[in-house]
Amino acid sequence: MKRIFGLKRLLVPVAMGIATLMVIGFDGRSVAQATDQGEMHIDITITDLGFKVIGNTIPDALTSIVVRNDGTIPHGITSTAFSTGVIKKEGDGVEMKDSKGKGHTAYHLAPGKTMTLHFTKRPYTDPGTGMRETTQIPFWCDIHAHMKGEFLVVETRGEM
Repeated sequence: MKRIFGLKRLLVPVAMGIATLMVIGFDGRSVAQATDQGEMHIDITITDLGFKVIGNTIPDALTSIVVRNDGTIPHGITSTAFSTGVIKKEGDGVEMKDSKGKGHTAYHLAPGKTMTLHFTKRPYTDPGTGMRETTQIPFWCDIHAHMKGEFLVVETRGEM
């Protein structure tokens, strides 16, 4: 009996450590902390040469995507994921169909303006393995075809 009790005493701290490792996110916050504290956050800064992205999100988390146009001319941002993932837009951006006629929702921003897109993305499950995986979300400027970027929807289970 004493031996089993000693084993139990060892297993509890080990299990707690494993559980802690499983929920640590890329930005150092746990998944629980990120979702308990409200929205996740991604910053996208537009220049006349491209996009700078800071941050990522997790599946099913409400995410604030703050988009700033630091360029000298109007720019757009669009993605196939925005057609179903954007819940609400706030700020100076103008919502429209993309200028290339592909049917995606685009958001145009004048120079010096900022907007926030409240976004959520369902998890991606690989059909071959049945496992949920991290997803890259590509986006682009529908006005200037050379401008492209991406952010990540990070699946934290199994990727540590």
